[in-house]
Formats: sequence, structure tokens, C-alpha cells
Amino acid sequence: MISQELNLTDAVVFRREVQLQITRSAESLSLFIVDMGGIKKIFSRKNPEISRSFLSNIARLLQRLCREQDRLYRIGDFTFGIALADVSSDVHIQLAAEKIVRLHDTAIRDLDVPYKAKVFIGIAKSPEDSAEAHELIRKAGVALEASRSSDDPYFVYRPDAVETLSLKWNLQEEVGAGITARDFSLYYQPKISLSTGRVVGAEALLRWASDSHGSVRPDIFIAIAREIGRMNELTQSLLTTALRQVSEWPRREDADYGVSVNLDADSLKDPDIADVIESSLSIWGGNDHQLTIEITEAALVTESDSNFAILHKLRSMGIGISIDDFGTGYSALSYFKRIPASELKIDQAFVKHMLESDGDRSIVETIIELAHRFDMQVVAEGVETAEQLEMLKKLGCDTAQGFYFSEPLPQDEYCRWLKKTDFA
Repeated sequence: MISQELNLTDAVVFRREVQLQITRSAESLSLFIVDMGGIKKIFSRKNPEISRSFLSNIARLLQRLCREQDRLYRIGDFTFGIALADVSSDVHIQLAAEKIVRLHDTAIRDLDVPYKAKVFIGIAKSPEDSAEAHELIRKAGVALEASRSSDDPYFVYRPDAVETLSLKWNLQEEVGAGITARDFSLYYQPKISLSTGRVVGAEALLRWASDSHGSVRPDIFIAIAREIGRMNELTQSLLTTALRQVSEWPRREDADYGVSVNLDADSLKDPDIADVIESSLSIWGGNDHQLTIEITEAALVTESDSNFAILHKLRSMGIGISIDDFGTGYSALSYFKRIPASELKIDQAFVKHMLESDGDRSIVETIIELAHRFDMQVVAEGVETAEQLEMLKKLGCDTAQGFYFSEPLPQDEYCRWLKKTDFA
């Protein structure tokens, strides 16, 4: 019988126990390594005693999963090893994994906290993957890393996972080195006032090219930066670079350019993010450059109370808040009225089809009217034609950006473009 509060099992004992289970199993054994470490973010905000409550509860729930011939081990603070005897078919493995996910979710709900946490499971089979405990444990660990990497709750080991993860680990090293060396660059896409035809600022877009893999999509390298614990460093570098480069832009005497920087949902949940932004601003003399932080609607829904608190703090620092891709289906009006935003950006999908679609045109018009009622400016993204531009003017949109004006440009090209361009 396994106690409800599992003691930690060290690596040597765990390996010996797994080998014993392999020997005892009549036909096969599946080893599950279960990482529930996502729960740590809850413990950091609550009484530490909740840790003991969670571990006791999840151990009790996992015990119910185990039959007499199975074994349950706690091999890390929030990591468990489960040896299921005579379980090898894909169907049975899937059922067991999905049940573990449900048990994890049940234990989270029992804590009665308004936060979410994920569980990741790596699975390896004996004798198919190995009949040796140390190799079976290693392969279950590879599968666990593949689960985390793919953001899937569970992953069954297969040989090609090693190659895929090796590629990812190499990319992790390159991203880390790139952050240290400040190899990331910013491209700027201008934002144009529709009432004056003048440039009023630009959106800063982060770009990076790997030495081995060429240009890498932002969603990939940002996710890796977060995984290796370098996201705050990357964010501060991005902000500092943007503010410095804005100060170098050529400008008319009456120009007052602003710059918009994207902030992802996970960064918004970081309690230190306001300090990171404030530190970057202090280097370049407050908010003289009209810094605006762009966030998506999705960022407002996840852990919304804490997100709103950070947004209010940023607004109190004189920073603009822009809701990106507005209208794509996340925010209810109950959320909207609480957002301390200064700007809404209409998703380019609506702009693209508004000339031929009455529905999309009505959405664009409604967003403009709604934003103006709340004293917000409206930016239309993805403007590609003169006809789209004229329609946006007619509907009362304030600002536009898109390939009609310019594609995103690196700093030196953007400065040259700014010198010669006059949309008045």
C-alpha cells in the first residue's frame, strides 16, 4: 500500500524499482513520468501549506489509478513515476494518460484557486523501447520533454523524437546566445494618421535569424526564450532598443512619433514586467517617446484580474495600452469596459474583406464607434489598397498601417523612408 503523502524516491532506488517491475511483468510494462510542476505558480501566490495539500490529494487520486500490480513513485517535487504492468497497447496507454490529466485537473479544482496549471506526461514501453530500466527511464524523459515542447499533455516515445528535440535544444542554445549578444533586431511598420496623412509612429516587430536555420518565426523564438528563462531579458532589450532607435528617427518640427511594442500574454502575467518596462523607460528619460504596449484580447482573458492590475499600473506610468487584433472573438463587453486601453487595433482580416462583405464592414464600423465612445483611438491593420484606405476614412478610423504605406523595415531603411515620405 502506498502512503498518501509520497516520500521522494532517489534516482538509484527508482531505477532499481523499475527494473524489478520490468522483471515481474508477464508481458510488458509502460513507464509514465508525470510532471505537475506547473502548479508551482499557484504555490508562489498562496500559503505554502497548499503544497502539502496538493501532493496528498494527487497521490491519493493517482493511487486509485494504480492496480495492485502497478507502482507509484514520487521522483521530484511535483514529478511522479508510474509503472503500469501489462499495459502496452496505444488505446490503453491513451486512456491511462487521459485519466491522469483528469486527475490532475481534479486536484487543481479542489484547491479552489482561480489559476490554471498544465500537466505533461512522457511514456516509454518495455520491452519495445527497452528492457533495461535506465534506458526506459531515459526514453520516458525524452518523451516528457517532447510533451512539454509540443504543449501536448502526453507523448509516447518514438525514435524520431530524439532528433526533433536535438534540433530544439540546439535552437535553445542559439536563442540564449543571441539574447546575450543582442543579435535580435527590430523592424518598423509606420502608422499613418488618416486625418493628416502624416506618420504618427510605428509598430516595432522583433526579428531573428539563426546561423543554422535562417529566419525563425517570432512565436518560435519567443516561446524558447520563455522556456530557457530569458524572456524578461529579451523584453528589456527589445524595449531599450526601440526607445533608443526612436530617438534617432529624423523628424519634422511638428512630429511627435510614438512606438508600439508587442507584449505576449505570458509576459503580461509576469509580476516583474512593469519593473522591466519602467527600467527601460528610465534609460531614455521617461515616456518622451510615447511608448505603447500592444497586447491581444486573449491576454485579457487569461488570469484577467492580475493582467488588468498590471495594465492599470502601466497606464499610470504614462504608457499607452493597445488591444491588438480586436474583434477576433475573445472579449465580452464585461471585459472591455475594464480595459485601461488607449487604442484598439482592428484585425486585418476584417479590413481585407470589408469592401465586399457587409458583415465585415459593419464589424469595422462598430469597433470604431465603440472605441470612440470609450475615448480610444482606432488603428486599422493590414491596409493594402487605396479603396480600403478611403473606406476607413469614411468610417471615421483614426490611424492605419499596412503594406499600402510600407512593409516593416529595419532601422536604417525606416529612417531613409521617413526622410523622403510625405503623405500629406
